[in-house]
Amino acid sequence: MAITGIQLRCGTAQTKSMDLTAIAAEVVAGAMDFIGDTIGVYYATVAAGGKGAMCIAADKILLPKIAGSGLTIAQGAKLYFTDGQAGVRGTAGGTLCGRALKAAAADDDTVLAVFNGEVAA
Repeated sequence: MAITGIQLRCGTAQTKSMDLTAIAAEVVAGAMDFIGDTIGVYYATVAAGGKGAMCIAADKILLPKIAGSGLTIAQGAKLYFTDGQAGVRGTAGGTLCGRALKAAAADDDTVLAVFNGEVAA
């Protein structure tokens, strides 16, 4: 489940973004996705064929987290994103994209994080 809108917890000076053109399918604000080898979080909902932007790095951001039994994330844990998943997780698998600034419980749908979608796989 995507969070509704990007939720930055830092000023825009502490972020990096990427502009996108001709997005293939509609995307929802707050959803995560790969663009090439870079992971980003959409700033706004964009219709198919539209133009938009993604946050690709932020000092503090609420990222969507995969929720469910056993899916807790410890403070300081590395965060990983897998294409096609609804959010990040704190166990290895997928592409490293940040670290948890606060612990997140199994039923939490977000995690406060340092985010870097430019980290090499």
